[in-house]
Amino acid sequence: MEPQTADGMRRPAGLWLLTVVLLTSPALHLLALLFDTRWLNFGSRHPWDAFVYFAIAPVVGALMMRRHERARFSVYVFLSCEILRAIRIQSWALGLLAATAILYLQLPAPRRFHPSVDPRKVMARLRLRRHAS
Repeated sequence: MEPQTADGMRRPAGLWLLTVVLLTSPALHLLALLFDTRWLNFGSRHPWDAFVYFAIAPVVGALMMRRHERARFSVYVFLSCEILRAIRIQSWALGLLAATAILYLQLPAPRRFHPSVDPRKVMARLRLRRHAS
């Protein structure tokens, strides 16, 4: 696992797993395409699904890896879209995994490691941009 971060926190194992899956999703999708198989939604031939797994998922994974302030929000959006995708392709397994990951993010350790966006900071940044223009 990762050594402690500057603030003394360790990345919980579940966050490691989610981050690794997001970062490796291009490889998983490519393997599923090469072997002409479907696993969850990996291997889908829809262009949008390829875009999601080749581009969007790794970006979300990178945000999580860097502990970006918007990582948590990005993961929620990505997983919510996965639930909608699961409904579209009728994959209970994909929907269940995405919903479980969302619920996992509500536990105390993941919430401490990836805190929610602070609305005061966002508003302060917006005010600074408006005054700088």
